[in-house]
Amino acid sequence: MPPIFWTQKQDIGPSRRTRHGLVYDAARDRVVLFGGDPGGAPLADTWHWDGTLWTQVADTGPSARHSVAMAYDSAAQRVVLFGGASGSTFFGDTWEWDGTEWTQVADTGPLARASLAMAHDGVRGRTVLFGGAAAGALTGDTWEWDATEWTQVQDVGPSARRGHAMTFDATASRVLLFGGAGADGAGLNDTWGWDGTAWTQVADTGPDPRAASALVGNGVVVLFGGVNSINPGLPPVSRVMYGDSWRWEGNAWTKIQDIGPAPRWGHGMAYRSAAGRIVLFGGSTLFAPAQDASLVPGLQPDTWEVQPGPGAAGGPGAEVAAVAIVPDLVADEGEVLEVTVTLTGPAPGPVDLVTGIFADDGSGNYVPISPPGFAIPAPITIGSGETSTQFQIVRDADPLAAGNYAIGVAVEGGSDIGGAFFTVV
Repeated sequence: MPPIFWTQKQDIGPSRRTRHGLVYDAARDRVVLFGGDPGGAPLADTWHWDGTLWTQVADTGPSARHSVAMAYDSAAQRVVLFGGASGSTFFGDTWEWDGTEWTQVADTGPLARASLAMAHDGVRGRTVLFGGAAAGALTGDTWEWDATEWTQVQDVGPSARRGHAMTFDATASRVLLFGGAGADGAGLNDTWGWDGTAWTQVADTGPDPRAASALVGNGVVVLFGGVNSINPGLPPVSRVMYGDSWRWEGNAWTKIQDIGPAPRWGHGMAYRSAAGRIVLFGGSTLFAPAQDASLVPGLQPDTWEVQPGPGAAGGPGAEVAAVAIVPDLVADEGEVLEVTVTLTGPAPGPVDLVTGIFADDGSGNYVPISPPGFAIPAPITIGSGETSTQFQIVRDADPLAAGNYAIGVAVEGGSDIGGAFFTVV
């Protein structure tokens, strides 16, 4: 399984928040963001991400709220939004976004709720809703929206829960659901599939139990992040934030070695199919109840992208295709790393590379480091028409501590990043 390397994009745009809605509008090639929890009064702003810039496109529409569910109805070419919460108020209204404005299209259907999940079944032309937290109780019902009205289609299947993640698995033509939290707030790690008639549990192993993760799919299904419990009474020492990536292989989960965003929960992810990129925004690296000021120090305003795996659209010819390291072991002063970088095609002109060293923080998450005595030469340039280059990194002092490391390389200003892992013993 090849690793994936996230690239951090622009950090100017929506303010810091968690529990927002994020979905890809394929008709307009825009990722749409709505609302969220900034650690105080919830938000009601709408933003577009075009792959380069965030633009605020509306501040009217659904009332301010967090913990909404959003899905893209490919037949109607509309983003569908349902539910959410503000303080002790739960919402049960349905809205659609046409790229320009929000329109309320229903105020009847599922019980008002928050921390639910939705996914659009593009084969059957239905938006599927499951679960969530209603006033005083968790729900475990399944509803479908046909662009006109809601119909309850099932009340058996996964246990009642909130904070679960759903997407449409195009390969198997079914909606996929993972995890969430039960009544005690503890994370779950069961995986279910909805085929339009019944729920079937398709796995009970894979990622650690968690809630408030994010799941996207379009031929390749990827999950990122989450938190082991959303019980506010859990001691901080027992709280676990996840920053790992997992890929669903049709009948089982596989952990992907990756470098990217810090561990977090309540972030949003969308698959921008026109560019073959997963887009991630926001979330929190600290846990606190909704609309609590203690959330603020952990809220993230960052935007990340990654090419999820085989079959995704490629980038321009000057993007990194592969990185190799020889040897794969560095321990002592004077050791040399031979790094080879290959591009996806001939460089259209002189191309500068940017690179960095990352270390496993002990939980499988790679974070950037600047180890002493481990200098990377700069600049690293690939000449016009060339497809690869080599450079050396020499250990001159202070050997790295034993552990797992990676080198990430990207074309300066490019959207792809490649890398390779090495181990110090």
